[in-house]
Amino acid sequence: MDASTLRALIDSSSQELAQLHERLGCAPEKLEEAMAALTTCIHEAIHAQVRRVEAQVADVQAACADFHERIARLGRATGAVPAVITPTMPLLAQRDALAAEQARLESLYEAQREQCDALLGQARTLNACMSEAGGEPPATSADDGELRSVSAETLRQCEAYLHHVQQVYKTRKVQMEAQLSEILQLWSELHIAPQVAVHAGRASALAAHPVESAFHLAILHYTQQVPVLSSDGAFFGQFDVSTPAPAAPADLSALDTPTKAHGEPLPLPAHESEASAPELLQPSDAVLEQSAALRASLEQEKTARESSIQSYYDELCELWMRFDVPETEMDAFVLDHRGSTLQVVEAYRTELDKMRALKSQHMALFVLKTREQIWEQWDALFMSESERESMFPAYFVTLPGEDDHAPTFDWDELLAEHEQVYARLAEMLEQRAPILSLIGRYRAICDEARALEESAQDGSRLLGRGNRGDPGRLLREEKMRKRVKVQKPKLEQELLKVLPAWEAEHGLPFLMDGQRFIDYLQDQLGGAKENARGVRRAPTSAGVRAEGLAASRTANAVPATPATHGKRVPRAPTTARRGATPAAARPRVASQSRRTPYAGARDARTHRRDEAAAPVADDAPVASPRTPSSYLSSSLRSATPALPRW
Repeated sequence: MDASTLRALIDSSSQELAQLHERLGCAPEKLEEAMAALTTCIHEAIHAQVRRVEAQVADVQAACADFHERIARLGRATGAVPAVITPTMPLLAQRDALAAEQARLESLYEAQREQCDALLGQARTLNACMSEAGGEPPATSADDGELRSVSAETLRQCEAYLHHVQQVYKTRKVQMEAQLSEILQLWSELHIAPQVAVHAGRASALAAHPVESAFHLAILHYTQQVPVLSSDGAFFGQFDVSTPAPAAPADLSALDTPTKAHGEPLPLPAHESEASAPELLQPSDAVLEQSAALRASLEQEKTARESSIQSYYDELCELWMRFDVPETEMDAFVLDHRGSTLQVVEAYRTELDKMRALKSQHMALFVLKTREQIWEQWDALFMSESERESMFPAYFVTLPGEDDHAPTFDWDELLAEHEQVYARLAEMLEQRAPILSLIGRYRAICDEARALEESAQDGSRLLGRGNRGDPGRLLREEKMRKRVKVQKPKLEQELLKVLPAWEAEHGLPFLMDGQRFIDYLQDQLGGAKENARGVRRAPTSAGVRAEGLAASRTANAVPATPATHGKRVPRAPTTARRGATPAAARPRVASQSRRTPYAGARDARTHRRDEAAAPVADDAPVASPRTPSSYLSSSLRSATPALPRW
């Protein structure tokens, strides 16, 4: 309604009101009052309508302001940029546009919040499995009046945190699995059974050791292994793949209840471990500590056994070699007794006891062997006969024979004296080795010089090869003459330098065949002729010295020195095993191979067929019935060597 229409309405209403008052005959004051009331009513109606519209405008403006504030918070929380709303738009259109934008941002916020919660939930679950080793999650809490941040940057932080937790979990899991694999390997190698009960191919915990047994059962459950026991309950390092429990049938109504089948309820399992499978191991601090402690205890047990085996072997090896046990017998014993089981330790200990018994019965052979070694050391040191007699008179003591063996004769003391002298001679030889090497080179040069002198006196040396002679001999002699001319003075000067220093350091003269070598060397440098028979000669060569002392060797019935090639030391118990290293650190080798990491061990009989070793029975380890001690006992009984009479 426009203003003219409203004015016309007011005018017509005023005229009609005046006519009515005139018809009634009212006083003029009444007409004025009626006209004032009409004016007031019109003003109030107009003002009421305006106020109602003003209130509606205020409500729409407040709603738009709330939308703006919520949209701003959602934008800050999600990191999204809100749509631009034109301020000149009508309020109702602005409100509708802002409501749509808020709905869009609310949906985006919920989606990103759920994604963030899912990432943090996975990370917290993994972190709880490894004793919070992954660290604290990124801070996503909101300040007062603000929404929780779920922006793209926050999502990237949550993803990075989850990736970090996964990497830590993977690392700890690999560490745990390596520990468990090593524990299974040690159980198998040492023949130490886990503390579990095995029935019908399934393992269960023992009530006697609840904590230890539960952990062992958890290891077997994680690795899907079950120990294989023999008929008498013994464990020989064999594992089999555990079979999972049969699945429950789909139709449980078809099964009889315990009451239906037996008339009375069946008793429940006494232990929870028998009723349900153990929880799967997780790489928590407690599990890692338990596995490390169990592995350390098994490693300690293995080290102790290997130390015992090595100590037994060291003593056995010397006894075998002293008795001249064939290498095939020694190697066969080592190959037949590989590993670190108690049976192997007992086999070495038993063999050592037998060899000690044989040693006590044949001490004379040990004394003779030691005397041969002492004689070889004397020869290497170029000792004269008088030096030998003064150094060790017990060497020339007559040994009692088998027919007049005195019960009171102390063989152990005599053998100990011989071994001490041998050790002393070995030390002396080590001290003099550098000088003896120089003297050997010097004597070789002197031999070449003498050979040149003898060759120069032989006029037919150039006609030794057919009618044309030997044209290359002169060239060879010239090269030899130059070498003698250059090296001999150098060696003489070096010997003159080192010999006095050695004698001053040790306070002893350096003797060879009873003669002070520096005196001989100075005589040679002073012009003494080597081919003169009446003048001092250099220490004789090995062959001449052996002839000079042959009378002493024959008179004392010393057996001939064996050939220079020594007897090969039998293989150590470590080198007889696969992937062996030196005996100082016996490597760990399981008695059976495994699939990595936990696919289970093959059957021991199949594994043994793959190896070049004798098959092992299911209930007991196989050991060769023939040992070096049994071979030696039979050989000594059949043909005991006659001891010489001194």
